This record gives sequence, C-alpha cells and structure tokens, in this order.
Amino acid sequence: MTNKRIEYYDTLKFIAIFAVIAAHSLIYTGGAEVLNFKLSKMGNICKFAIPVFIMITGALFLNKNIDLKEYLEKRFVRVVYPLIFFTILVFISGISNHILYYYWYSWMIIGVLLAVPIVNKFIQYSNEKEIEYYIVIFIIFSIFCQVCHVLHLKYALDISFFYTPVSYLILGYYIFNKKINMGANKLILLSFIIFLISSYLKLKIGVFAYSHEFQTYLDLSLIQIIQASSLVIFIKSIYDSKKNILYNILQINPIKKYILSISRSCYGMYLIQHPLIFGIIPHFIKPMKLSGTLTCIFWLLIVIGVFNISWIITFVLGKIPFVNKISGYY
Repeated sequence: MTNKRIEYYDTLKFIAIFAVIAAHSLIYTGGAEVLNFKLSKMGNICKFAIPVFIMITGALFLNKNIDLKEYLEKRFVRVVYPLIFFTILVFISGISNHILYYYWYSWMIIGVLLAVPIVNKFIQYSNEKEIEYYIVIFIIFSIFCQVCHVLHLKYALDISFFYTPVSYLILGYYIFNKKINMGANKLILLSFIIFLISSYLKLKIGVFAYSHEFQTYLDLSLIQIIQASSLVIFIKSIYDSKKNILYNILQINPIKKYILSISRSCYGMYLIQHPLIFGIIPHFIKPMKLSGTLTCIFWLLIVIGVFNISWIITFVLGKIPFVNKISGYY
C-alpha cells in the first residue's frame, strides 16, 4: 500500500472534521433562530462528514495488496489504541458519562476496518459493472428503507448485507476511481449545485434512516448519499482541474500546510473534541439569552476555538515519543 499523500483527501478530511465539530457545537445554540431558521437544523447538513470519512477509507485501502498481519499491526491499531486511551482518560476524569455513545463513530469504523481485507478481495476480483451492481442495490435499499422509515412501515426483507457502513466504503472507492466524461470545470459547477440542493433538502425534509441493525447513527439515506458523493466529486474536481481560483488558494503554502496538519490530526481531534464540547466547556460557559445573530456568532467562535484547540493538542501529542502512538496523529 502506498504512503503517497493525495491532496484532495486531506482537504476532504479538513472539511469533514470541521463539520463534525460544528454539528456537535450546536448544543450551545438552543432554540435560537436567524431569519426564522433554527440553527440546530444545521446539524442535518453536517451529517455528510462521517460518510466522507468512510469513503476516503475505501479509496485508500481497497484494490490494494494488503498483507493482513501488517494491516492489523500498523493500520488497524492506529484507530484502536487512541480510542482506548481517550476512553479511559475521559472515564477516569469524569468529564463525560456518555463516552461510549459519543464515540460511536470509532466503534463503527473499527468494524469497517475489520471488513476492509475481505471487501478488498471483492473489489480486486470484480469488474466495474459488478461494483456498480452493488452500489445500485445499496441505493435501492436506501430508498426502500427511507420510505419505510417515513411511513413507519415494518419489513421482513433482510437488507443487512447492503445497507451498512461498508457500502460507503465501496461507494468511495468507486467515485474516487471513476473517470467521468465531463470537463473538470463543468463538473465542479454541477457537483457544487447538487451539493447545495441536497443540503437544502436535508434542511427542509430533515428525515434520515439510522441503521439500527448495526447500532450506528450513520445516515444511509439517499439524500445523504447524494450530498456526500457530490462533495467528494466537487473537491476532487478542483484538484483535477488545477485551473481555478479555489485550487490556487488551496496551493498557498501556509494554507496547504494547515490543511495537511489538520488532516493528519483529524482522528485525534475527533476524540478530543467530545470531552471539550460536552464535558469541559459547559463548566465555563453557561446558557445565555442572546439574539439569534449573536448566538450564531457565539456558535461559530466555539467551533473555531474547539477546532484549533483540539488540533494543537493532537499535534503536540503526536510529536512526543511513545505518546504519539495513542495521539490520533498520523
């Protein structure tokens, strides 16, 4: 497996971890509204973050020559060791009483990573049509489950093989490797429009389907699939084009280094931001009666603060010998 960094992976991870922290920080907005819009609904838009993380995992690990022993020793444990460390630390400190609930993504991704070597064989021995067949079934079951969810219908059809986080893994591999016959600049515009429309629909509709069979809060709805996929295509197309303002901005050296450092720190940031948002900050910041606009500004300041504090802590821990193994910094 190659260690070469791909820049649009880093940018997507930057956006995803920011979205995670933004969504969690919405607990400080209460029922505040701006122009008759409840700020708490922003969490629906931010749900693309976890699918994007899984899709990147699929692009990184699938269709590779995986040595099982090396994979488990070097790749898998990079997720497990930090999780164990922070879970024990938070539990002992008493910062949060719901740490297993808050770290649901880590427990889910452990299952996904355990499946990677198996799914990898499917990808290696499947042609494009067979992979597309799997994705089509995933989408059909997503629509089916969404309809049942909205109409409160029960069903006996077993869709557990397709309707899982692993499907995002396969979808990610497919999208990142699929050559779309369209100019990069047109693809940038189209994917951005689709992302905006799907985000708007998530705000207005606000329904999603949890995969209760796997005890995960991952959004597997059709709108979520479209939103996450369009964001991936949008960012990838920016880098593929290399002839646009956004690409030039992303290539500014300080910005490029900042994005890279955040990307390397994002797992540690994910683990640290939970006790910061749900445990530490509430001891210092009490609910205040503010206008909707001031509440929005207050929320953004918390997001930026937690984002950078968790990054600095992860970055520093990642530079300390031995401690770097459990820092979540790669």
